[in-house]
Amino acid sequence: MAKKIMSKKEMIKEQQRIKKERKMLQEEVKKEDLIKSLVLITVGVLVFLGIAYLGMNIIKGNIKLGKDEEVINDTVEKGVICGTLLTQEEPEYFVLAYSFDDKDTKNLYSAVLSMYQGTIYQLNTDSGLNNTCVGEKLVVNNDVTKLQLTSPTLLKVEGQKIVKSYTTQQDIMKALTSN
Repeated sequence: MAKKIMSKKEMIKEQQRIKKERKMLQEEVKKEDLIKSLVLITVGVLVFLGIAYLGMNIIKGNIKLGKDEEVINDTVEKGVICGTLLTQEEPEYFVLAYSFDDKDTKNLYSAVLSMYQGTIYQLNTDSGLNNTCVGEKLVVNNDVTKLQLTSPTLLKVEGQKIVKSYTTQQDIMKALTSN
């Protein structure tokens, strides 16, 4: 085997070349490590911000954990539909039936409802769930299948029976503000 004998100059050049290659490899590894570190830091920050956002919204009540009860009525704070009109737990209450789409009427009733101390349920006469009890002419009946409401109508219910009804805005306002 013939070995090539290197001169001192060639050996120094070879060592410098090897050092240069090693240095370049180390720089590439450092760049890759830097990129990995930046990606991990970015992901960590995003996860932290996400957890903080969820935590703050849970604390504020914007996000609720657990199962929510299924809402069947027209979602208003105290809403009812025709079928449950006479089956509320309170011994005495009012049911105000009107069009929730009519903003002027809604604002007027909202102002009065906020001042009234008793229980008032609201029924949306525009809702498809209430088509069975909305008609052209008021028919007061304790059988909800025969009941026909106009918009607006205020019903006074005692002991699961309708005891009084009001159909004009004046009469409704008077009934709610006098109690």
